[in-house]
Amino acid sequence: GVNEVLRMMVCVNEQHWVQVYFVTLWGGFKITVDGVEAFTETQVFDVKTVRRYVIPVGVAERHEVVIEKERPVFFAGFRPQQMRGFVNGVLVATGEA
Repeated sequence: GVNEVLRMMVCVNEQHWVQVYFVTLWGGFKITVDGVEAFTETQVFDVKTVRRYVIPVGVAERHEVVIEKERPVFFAGFRPQQMRGFVNGVLVATGEA
């Protein structure tokens, strides 16, 4: 199924919700900003253990949101993947998919 693994409020004056979803069956991965899809990927095989996704958020007030997805080296499809959310370089959310 589709699981929400991270939810972050990005705000000072503008408020934006960043949400990260993971599809366990196929390794699908989606990032939305205010409910609008900002990034999507289906990953079946990858040699990298950590992937970083950079999403600019905001109009008048810009923020850099970085999502890190870390998978285990062995049997990654059968083990939890760690998710970390950063806003302007500060860790604000963690989750597991």
